[in-house]
Amino acid sequence: MSRKADVPFVSEMPGYGKVYHVGDKQEMLKLLELENGLAWVAHARTKASTGYPDKYRHEEFFKSDTYMGAAWKAIPADLSWQTLSKRVLHLMDDMANWGLKKHVIAEADIFTITHQNEMYAHLNVNYLQLDKLPAYDDGWQPVLDAIRHGRFFVSTGEVLIPSFNINGKGAGETLKVPASGKATVNMQLDWTFPLSFAEIVSGDGEKVYRHRVKLAHTQAFGKQAFRWPVNLAGRKWVRVEVWDVAANGAFTQMIWL
Repeated sequence: MSRKADVPFVSEMPGYGKVYHVGDKQEMLKLLELENGLAWVAHARTKASTGYPDKYRHEEFFKSDTYMGAAWKAIPADLSWQTLSKRVLHLMDDMANWGLKKHVIAEADIFTITHQNEMYAHLNVNYLQLDKLPAYDDGWQPVLDAIRHGRFFVSTGEVLIPSFNINGKGAGETLKVPASGKATVNMQLDWTFPLSFAEIVSGDGEKVYRHRVKLAHTQAFGKQAFRWPVNLAGRKWVRVEVWDVAANGAFTQMIWL
C-alpha cells in the first residue's frame, strides 16, 4: 500500500516475473480481479480487526465477489458455552442480512510447526466439495472455485458433514422455497463424541431465526442420516450448525433462498 508515483502498478521483474505495486484500496481490488483471487478479513470483530468488516461494509472492495467474507476460529473462549465462539457466526448471519453473498472459512494461527506443537487440538478444517483431488501442477483454481461458491463446510474435526442439502439444494446454491415455506433439511453426520444439538439458522434480511434440534439420544462414534422439517417462509438464507457434548462442532455455508 505504498506505491510511489513513478512506480507502475504492474511490472515484469527478472527472477520474479509479474510484480504488482499496490497504492490504494482500488488497486488492491484490481489486483484481485486480474488474478482471480480471494480476500477476507482475519479474526473479524476482534484483535486488530475490531470493528471490521462492519466499518467498510459499503466499500466497493467489500461488496465485490473477490471479497469472500470472513474467517472463523474459536475466540473468544468460554467453557460455559454449549458451542465454540459465535463471534464470526453472528457476522456470517449479519453479512447475509446485509444482502451480501459471503462465506466464512476456518482459520488458525500457525506461527511455528515443530515436533513439540500440539496442532490437532487447535486446528479447524475446511472440507471442500470437489469432484477429484486437484493436481498440484494444475494450480489452485479448483480450490478457489469451491471456496468462492461456498461448496465447503467448517469443522473442528470431531463432527463431519459428508452430505447436506435442503430440498435438493446444497451449500452455495439457491433454493426456490414453495409458497407454504415447507422444506426439509437433509444431513449425513459422522461424529466422535455424542452430539448435543443441531441448529437451523435462517434470516429474512433483518432478523435471525434459530430452530434447535436436540440430538442428546446419540452415542459416541456414530453416523446417521437426518431429515428435519423446517418452515422457511419469508426467509432469504439458511445454514446449519451441529455441536457435540464437548462443544466441538461443524457448520455449513449458506443456502440462498
